[in-house]
Amino acid sequence: MNSKRSGPRFSAAWLFLPALFASLSLVSCAKKQTRLVLRTNNVEFVSFAELYNASQDKARLVVHFQEEPAKNLSAKNSEKPDILAGSCLSAEMENKSFARLNSMLKENGPLGQSSFYPALLQSGRLGDNQYLIPVSFNLPALVFYSENYESLQDAAMLSFDDIKSLSQKFNSQRKDGVWNSMGFGPLWSADFLYLIFKDAGVFFNVGANSISYTENLFLKTSDFVRDWIQQVNGGAKNEQDFAFKYLYMPFYSQVQSGRCLFSYATSRQILSLPKDRVHDLDFRWICNDNKIQIEDDYVSVGIYAKSKNKAAAKKFIAWLMSEYTQKQILDRKAQMNLATNDFGIAGGFSALQSVTERLFPLYYRSLLSNTPVADRLCAPQKFPSDWARVKSAAVEPFILDSVGGSSGNYPTLSERYEALLASEGK
Repeated sequence: MNSKRSGPRFSAAWLFLPALFASLSLVSCAKKQTRLVLRTNNVEFVSFAELYNASQDKARLVVHFQEEPAKNLSAKNSEKPDILAGSCLSAEMENKSFARLNSMLKENGPLGQSSFYPALLQSGRLGDNQYLIPVSFNLPALVFYSENYESLQDAAMLSFDDIKSLSQKFNSQRKDGVWNSMGFGPLWSADFLYLIFKDAGVFFNVGANSISYTENLFLKTSDFVRDWIQQVNGGAKNEQDFAFKYLYMPFYSQVQSGRCLFSYATSRQILSLPKDRVHDLDFRWICNDNKIQIEDDYVSVGIYAKSKNKAAAKKFIAWLMSEYTQKQILDRKAQMNLATNDFGIAGGFSALQSVTERLFPLYYRSLLSNTPVADRLCAPQKFPSDWARVKSAAVEPFILDSVGGSSGNYPTLSERYEALLASEGK
């Protein structure tokens, strides 16, 4: 009864060893997979993350949405990002928020400098160092009804002088002075008004608690716009009354109605529309001195300076900014064929010239004669992350009051900015 038991008492344990080793192997593989955190204000990066995670098993990209991606980076109660992507990031370069990306653009690096639109690539540089890689951008345009094509067929772009001249020719009034049609009014769009001031070189400097601008140039530009309104459309009241009567509809319906020649929109607004709404529309980019101003909200991507996963983050950026990947993204959008699909790459033209010039016209037929020309593009100044709110709540209303026939008793730009800060509890 007390005889010793031999080796077979351990045989059951040996049966479990292969499964145990397999389990340990899986855990080991899981530990090797790098967790990358991307913080962005552009929802399309969620789709990019899905594609990236499916394309490789070395890293898993997780996306966190935040209106101002580069804000509160030092907060202790939030997960630190490895990658920052979105609009209005360039001002943060001076705060040393980003890691240098010079190696990615060297001759043997994964990205080629000549592949990008020069103005956009330069906007992500500070001194001799590249901190941001441009992803996408949009351009300002005037939309018109295709039946009016004859009067615009020789214009690849529209200067302010072109807009004034063509609009005046389109204008018509009844004998009693009532306007039947009006080509275009600067007061119809706050964004168009802002574009005039930006094109003129007016600089807006936003500080922590103050805002300033180049006042002399602002006043000169205000005079230019007021003269335009008076000479072409007979004054601010005429433009405003006409808009109230006839332009209460979406921008594409305004020109389709025949009441006006032009309507202002961005490339994103135009090319995101379903095909049944744009089949009888055309458009031209707005230029000044043969230069087209890129919209302020162009999208860039960079690596957080304190990230511990910089090598893995660079691999994601290299993957995203390749023609092969971006063709996959465009194919995926076309296959989904959803009316809610956004335009292009991250809501705009690709910062890669080859993708925008060669691939985009295959998916957006209206670009066959409207592809952006690289040496015509100008990048905007470096704005803070909350610029969209500041522009909408303070800058554009101030411009509108300065040219719209107000008596002069309206808040200054500083007063509007202070009111905005107060409303946000700052």
